[in-house]
Amino acid sequence: MNIEEDTLNFLEMWKNAKSELSVKKYRQVILSGMGGSGIGGQILSAISDVTNFCQITSWNNYNLPKWANKDCFVICVSYSGNTAETLSAAKAAIEIGCELEVVTTGGKLKKLAEENDLHITEIEKGHQPRAALPLLLKTLICRIGLPDLEEQISEVSNLTLPITESKNIASQLKGTIPCIYSSDLMNPVAYRWRCQIEENAKQLAFNHQIPEMNHNEIVGWTLPNNQMSVILIRDNHEKTQIKNRFEATKNVVWDKLEIVECVAEGKNPLTRIISMIILGDLVSIELAKLNNVNPSPVEVIENLKEELDGK
Repeated sequence: MNIEEDTLNFLEMWKNAKSELSVKKYRQVILSGMGGSGIGGQILSAISDVTNFCQITSWNNYNLPKWANKDCFVICVSYSGNTAETLSAAKAAIEIGCELEVVTTGGKLKKLAEENDLHITEIEKGHQPRAALPLLLKTLICRIGLPDLEEQISEVSNLTLPITESKNIASQLKGTIPCIYSSDLMNPVAYRWRCQIEENAKQLAFNHQIPEMNHNEIVGWTLPNNQMSVILIRDNHEKTQIKNRFEATKNVVWDKLEIVECVAEGKNPLTRIISMIILGDLVSIELAKLNNVNPSPVEVIENLKEELDGK
């Protein structure tokens, strides 16, 4: 399937994704993955920060962090099964003696898992990694045992596609460099928006976090740049301090700019995140149409992989 089809089928993919439950409970989890295979780790790390059901580290690099030990539960996620950094992390986990599982469609990662008698969740083939998020994320939440799992899966399933809103937002972003701001739970969402705009619409974008940007990047808006657009990703369960920060920043920094403001929907953290991810994914597709580009291919990434092959 192409990216647009998969984006429109996000919720159907979510409903049909594997949901094999783990009977174990974990306190320290490392989720290793890159790009579209790694965003699930960032999402679950953000959820763990606000719910404290376990400590989750998203690892987007070679090997594993130096503090990793045999008490860590590691899940290596690579849609293709051939991601160099993730293969490196899997080998490091085996050397350390961590409990290790893999999520993949096959490739070298599946072979490594079979050779070491590891648990494998094999994902449906035929998608771009960035479009496989519903398949990968649902697997991860089931394997680590997200609290109130059935309720959270059901609430996500009841979301709808905000087609009209995505078209309106895309028309506001055309011809600009989107600067996407978020806080707390919505930080991986802002990063996802940035990556999807860059990969699908072939257009640069940036993201930063509140309150941190109030101590640095805010000064960069002293001289307004008409090429930039501002997108705020807001949580419907925002803390009072964060709400005040957003409103104050709007009044002080962007009072003369048109701002795109998006508010999450849903009760559970997972639903709120996914509601905003779906919107961002759709915006990137609509923006690709306005830019007259094909959202599916990412030739420069493939060229880079060829350049690095064997190095």
